[in-house]
Amino acid sequence: MDNITHLTPSQLEAYAYQKSRIVDYTLDDADLETGCPLDNGRHPIPPRDSLGQLDMLPLELLTRIFLALDLPSLTDFRRVNRRAMGLVDSLHQYQMVLKHCPNVLRAIVSIDARYFDCRTLYKTLFTTKCKTCDRIGGYLYLITCKRDYFPVSATRVAKHLGLRRKEINHLPHILSLTGKYTAFCKVSSSRITLFDRQAVLKSKRTVKTSTLPVDDSIQQEDITTREPRRHMSIISAPFFGSSGLSADWGFYCTGCRGNHEFEKNLRNKYTADGIVDHIRRYGAVTVVNQQPKHI
Repeated sequence: MDNITHLTPSQLEAYAYQKSRIVDYTLDDADLETGCPLDNGRHPIPPRDSLGQLDMLPLELLTRIFLALDLPSLTDFRRVNRRAMGLVDSLHQYQMVLKHCPNVLRAIVSIDARYFDCRTLYKTLFTTKCKTCDRIGGYLYLITCKRDYFPVSATRVAKHLGLRRKEINHLPHILSLTGKYTAFCKVSSSRITLFDRQAVLKSKRTVKTSTLPVDDSIQQEDITTREPRRHMSIISAPFFGSSGLSADWGFYCTGCRGNHEFEKNLRNKYTADGIVDHIRRYGAVTVVNQQPKHI
């Protein structure tokens, strides 16, 4: 299959799959539809509603203002009246997020993720790679809107920087949801504040009162899939196509099930084009008695 340029639907069914058998328990499993129902499209927009002096601004300027707002603030503005609701709902970037990944919007509002704007979210959904490695980033980190993640608790941040809680609230953070996290189903029975690790390390350079070295204080929390804090701040996200009108949720290779090598790890995810490149490199698979084999 060296000359393969794309996979037909039947080939995709044989060579790839979209839903992993491993359940990691992230914000995807937080019952977001119940906790944060969306009313988009349910209400008619009466022409008599007004935004007061904001109606004096040209629509182009209003659009720029809305796109510069974080999603919780944009949601708050949307509640002003049905005129505000109609303007927010008409934003192309907002529409595409709502259409392709409404749970991302629900999660952002639910955990009060205020450190990136609507425009940044939209642009990030066009990216594919994790910021810290060369793999496809299937999760979106909702503290800073990147495709990599490593949050730390407020308690550890305060101890690390030697500051009181109110003195660190300017750093990017979220308020987690209760529930089960990680593949080991670790239960979090209370909501905790999680800060972005990179922001903490950057702040470290300007604070002279820190009590612990970086490796002892912050780095020790990195225990990958066993660390529930990692999972409290991430949600599955698609990869937008070049037009922004389509979304690719990615694929896993059927032939790599059960493999733990870096290049062919069973957790590695691929875009529709990426799975083609993977097959070119490692060979296609055929399914015989439900057992995939490379050919």
